[in-house]
Amino acid sequence: MSIKDEQEWYKKFQEGTFLVKGWKGRVKEILEAVPDPDKAAIQESLARVGEKIGREWSKDNQIRRIDTTMLKRWGEALVNAKRMGPDRLTQEIEKVDAQVDDLLA
Repeated sequence: MSIKDEQEWYKKFQEGTFLVKGWKGRVKEILEAVPDPDKAAIQESLARVGEKIGREWSKDNQIRRIDTTMLKRWGEALVNAKRMGPDRLTQEIEKVDAQVDDLLA
C-alpha cells in the first residue's frame, strides 16, 4: 500500500463516508452531551487518541494492529460512556488510549 493510499484511508477514518460516521462525526456526537467546562479537555483527548487510532487503522491490512471491529467496539464504548457524564467519559477515553498504546507497543 502506498503512502497516498494510507492518507486516503486516514481521511476516510476522520471524515467518514456516505455509510459510516468518521471519527470527527463521532467526536461531535459525543461532545453534544458534554458540559461546556469539560468540552475542550475531552475534545483534545479524543483528537489525540483518534489520531493514533486512525494512523494505525489506515495501514495495509497485513500489517495494521487496529481493525474495523476494534473501531466499532471503541466507538460504542465511548458513546455509552458519554451518557454517564464527563468523568466516566474521560475514564473510557483513557481506557481506549491505553488499549491503543498496548497494541502499538
